[in-house]
Amino acid sequence: MVTENLSKIVENQIDELKEEWLKEVRKSDYLTNYRNFNDQETIDRGNAVYSYLNDWLKEGASNKSAEEYFEKVGERRFKAKFPLNEVHYALYLLKRIFWSKIDWRDKVTGSFETSNTTKIMNVFNNYFDLANFSVTQGYFKAIINSIDDKDTISKSALKSLLINGKLDPDALKDDEPIWRHV
Repeated sequence: MVTENLSKIVENQIDELKEEWLKEVRKSDYLTNYRNFNDQETIDRGNAVYSYLNDWLKEGASNKSAEEYFEKVGERRFKAKFPLNEVHYALYLLKRIFWSKIDWRDKVTGSFETSNTTKIMNVFNNYFDLANFSVTQGYFKAIINSIDDKDTISKSALKSLLINGKLDPDALKDDEPIWRHV
């Protein structure tokens, strides 16, 4: 029942979610790679996470399926040279946008009875927590697979990879943080 209610919200709000995602990406200082896409490509990336959320909810909210899906996302983002912190920030925004679209007065007192509120929050938070964890796993697996056993990776190359998503130490500023406060 809880997953069905969340799924209905995703379905009913999908157009608004996609529009808000596009607006947030376009104005964010932290999503420089995402801003390189045209509007439709940007919308499609946000929509993929929301569509998968909807499918995941309909299929029973399996941790294993979310982990597998987001590990692949992490691997793809590494190969596309996205910095990991940017991928995390994108997931954070998608989560924040979803919560902002829920009219809690009606949802909590209507289809979401107060006794279900904690369950709803747990299911939803579980999805995005698994997303972040699994994206990181997929990203790091892709890093490991990109390094030959006889290769070594320098501290500056690793720093560049984790911060800027590329192996170009000259492109880094020494004071550039790995994570920026949101």
